[in-house]
Amino acid sequence: MCISLMLCVANVFAEERLAPSHDAPKKKDVSRYDETARGINASMYDYYAQKIKEKTGITKGVCLDVGSGGGYLGLSLARITDLDFIFLDISADVLEKAKLHIAEDGLQNRVKTLLADVHSIPLADGSMNLVISRGSIPFWKDPALGLKEIYRVLAPGGKAYVGGGRGTPELQAQIAEKRKALGMESPERWKSDKERADRGPGKIPQRDYDEILKNTGITNYSVSKGDDGMWIQMWK
Repeated sequence: MCISLMLCVANVFAEERLAPSHDAPKKKDVSRYDETARGINASMYDYYAQKIKEKTGITKGVCLDVGSGGGYLGLSLARITDLDFIFLDISADVLEKAKLHIAEDGLQNRVKTLLADVHSIPLADGSMNLVISRGSIPFWKDPALGLKEIYRVLAPGGKAYVGGGRGTPELQAQIAEKRKALGMESPERWKSDKERADRGPGKIPQRDYDEILKNTGITNYSVSKGDDGMWIQMWK
């Protein structure tokens, strides 16, 4: 089990010399997304951070944020816990944003970034007390492998909280009003299931995560779907 954040990642942080995986997402307007995530969408990340804290009860140790982007969820969780963090993403561009936010929030001593792929996490077995991820799992090429990797790095007593959502309906409505007031359209990923289905090729795949988990051999898990999204919990 990991004793400290720095010991856990000393052999990994040749500060992000790992090459991005071949299935990295298409380059997007990182700055615009980042501004929205730190602005109008900030309350959504705060909501999930509080929920993760309540559901897992883990407030100390080391947390891995998979598909962290600019670190929005991890930084929200850092503000209400004593956890140290590793922000893992396959995009060097978004990790540059994460580094800026880590410094802005004064968390350089508690948070590090890692350029890597969920399908091959370069961390030791049993080294993470908590693993979180919001919004990245639909884009994993092999979700079974990604979930097995997350389970592998969980320490005894560790937990994972992985999935996606946009907060409660009330929170969604508040954010939509803010976007409307600023003359902003809702992002494609926030549209209804029918609207997304009408897009045709390239839509986000619909997956049966319960079936996927059964096939991994992992037995300590639950899958829940509700007004605030789909979430997978795993534990050791």
